Amino acid sequence: MLQLNGIVGGSSPISVGAGKTILLQQILIRVKSKQKLILRDINFLFNNEAFAIKIEAEPSPGVFIARGGAGDLTPRKVLVNNTTGEDLLIFLLVSAVNKAKNSRSLSRSDSWHMTFVRR
Repeated sequence: MLQLNGIVGGSSPISVGAGKTILLQQILIRVKSKQKLILRDINFLFNNEAFAIKIEAEPSPGVFIARGGAGDLTPRKVLVNNTTGEDLLIFLLVSAVNKAKNSRSLSRSDSWHMTFVRR
């Protein structure tokens, strides 16, 4: 099991243009041969409901997006299915997507917590 959490932080809110995505966190994860990387649960709070949280596993096509500004979800979403004979290094990306038609701001206190399983 792997847990990942983060907070926007900084000294002031971050403005995000209409329909734009901003990268908040990026880490490197090894997924062994014949393993899956599964997003088991996610808890997040963005003070502005226009924002969605987006979890990606690059270069895999695995993506999870949760809208509504906040949530305590159990998606059990497979982000990576390593069917190769070798270990993969995956960039796990956490982003905020502004779904509004105008500019919005991320609060310094916006945060997230996720649990992943490798099986």
